[in-house]
Formats: sequence, C-alpha cells, structure tokens
Amino acid sequence: MPHRRPLHKRVMHVVRRGHLYFGLLLLPWAILYGVTGFLFNHPTAFADAPTAAFGRPELSGTPMESVPSPAEVANQVVTALRSRANPPVGYELVQPERAKYTREAAFATVKADGRELNVLVEVGGNGGTVRSRPTPQTAPAPVEKAPFAIGGGGPKGGGRGPGGEKGGRPGGGEKGPRPTAPADTLSLELPLHDRVKAAVPTVLERTGFPSGEVTVTSVPDLTFLMTDGTKTWLVTYNAQVGTVSGRPADDAPPADDLSTRRFLTRMHTTHGYPGEPNAKWYWAVVVDAMAFVMVFWGVSGIFMWWQIKATRLVGFLVLVLSVGAAVWLGSGMHEVLSASAR
Repeated sequence: MPHRRPLHKRVMHVVRRGHLYFGLLLLPWAILYGVTGFLFNHPTAFADAPTAAFGRPELSGTPMESVPSPAEVANQVVTALRSRANPPVGYELVQPERAKYTREAAFATVKADGRELNVLVEVGGNGGTVRSRPTPQTAPAPVEKAPFAIGGGGPKGGGRGPGGEKGGRPGGGEKGPRPTAPADTLSLELPLHDRVKAAVPTVLERTGFPSGEVTVTSVPDLTFLMTDGTKTWLVTYNAQVGTVSGRPADDAPPADDLSTRRFLTRMHTTHGYPGEPNAKWYWAVVVDAMAFVMVFWGVSGIFMWWQIKATRLVGFLVLVLSVGAAVWLGSGMHEVLSASAR
C-alpha cells in the first residue's frame, strides 16, 4: 500500500497551490494597485502634462512666505466686526485654537503662451504644485437652456451671502469662475487670495513655467467661534468675496459619524505628502511602501512560480487568462471613462 501523506500536509499543499494560482490570476491587479497608489501619492510622477512641485524656497520673498495662522485671521475678522457694529457689540474670539480653514489649499489658473496653468498653493505656505495643459482652441458647443431652469448667470453652487449658512464659497468647489463680491464686504489687509495671486508669478519663474495673468479661482473658508457676550457663534468667513456668515454654535449640525466603511475607503484614497510631518505624512510613507511591495510581490511571484516545474503549464494558462482579462477590462474602462470625460 502506498503511503498517504498526512491530512494537514495535503491541506497545506492545496493552500500553497491556491496561493500561487490566485496570485498569478490577480497579478495585473496587484501591479495596477501598486502603480496607481504610487501615482496618487506623487502627482508629478509620470505626469501626462508638464507638472512641477514647489516648496517653501519658491515662496520665499512672496506674501505666502509668512502666512498668518487661522487664529490670527479670525482675530482680525472679529476686530473688524467689532468696529463695524452699530450699536457697539463686544465681540470676542472664542477658542482660537479651533479656527481653521475648510480646505488645505488654494487654487489659481494662469493663461500664458497658449497654455493653461493650474497652480495649487497650500494655505500654510509649505508649497504646492503647478500643472500645465494646452488651452482648448475650440469654444464649447452652446447648451440649450432647459425650459424648467431657474436662475443662472452667477457662479454655480455659490454660497449664500452674509447671514447665510455657507459663507459664499466661490464657485462651489475647487474650480469655476471667480465670484463677484457683494456690495457690502469685509476686506482685510493682504487676504489669502491676494497673497496667492502675488506669489504665483514668482513660483512660476522659479519652477521654469511662463507667467501670465493670474486668476485665483478658489480659497478655503475660515471657520471659528465668536461670542457677543451672551451667545457663542460659529462664524464662516470667505476672504475672496468678503462674506461673513454665522449660526449659533449650539445649532451647528452634528459632525457626520465616520463609519468603519467610510473610514476604510477614505484611508484607501488618502494620498500625498502634506507640508509637515503628521499622521497623514506617515500614511503616505506606508502608501509608497505598499506600492513597492505589491509590485515586488507580483514580479517575484513569477520567478517563484517558474521554479516549480510541475506548476508551469497550469500557471502559464492562468497567467494568460489573467492578462487577457485585464487587457479586455482595461480597454472597456478606457472607453467608459473617455465617454464620461467628453
């Protein structure tokens, strides 16, 4: 009677073979996730358009070299509101450490030499990126106005002015036309968007890009707590349009619960190195390490598979099937994404 191997050895043999064949089957996706993770983390790597990153040296000598902290700007806003109040109200800044910008960066566009330059500048003055692309030569086709459309002519998705809840966010996002300031505005000396506008030409010169007319398309809102002596307010200030809005701090909507699923998906899409070391910076290091390990795992797996002669034929068939499926699915996704971008 031939000797049969123990059950646990037979099970481990199946597990090892399954690990091998599933690894070959998922090889293209492992490499894809590794490479795209690296690209997410490094916007200037293998860019499809001229792109450059800049840091504090490129911002030296510009108004963005030394940017007031959110608490300092909030204190300026409170002081200006106190001076404008009639009858006088003793506005005071509350918990200045909670003052913050709603986004980490401001954005500007420059049209020069037939190209459109998109400039991202971190509000902390740590740096940013410049991305260049050709200016579209043909005007977009006119869009028929829907019979049920209401309003129009202003920035899409703009905020409500003073007294509203959104504080007049320009353009409703990171891109869009520069908003028109209302008649009554609150302007500070050298606000954030003017600092960005003054710094962009210097940054372009030092990074080797042509200069032109600078348009700051978006800056983040500033939120902070302020008291009038009887009530605490959650205030939102937009320096670009000069709007101030607020609501009682007690009436602020509760923060969205960060569910396990949202936490995991947001971790997967979090990428890039912030201007200073923090948890996000170290997470970016892990993303780079995972990108390297996944590519190494995929490539080294081929060598390990080839060393086992008994698995070469089946492994080759699985690998051909995997590559063929990846090419087919990649072509299909390219067609779908190209259609949605038109």
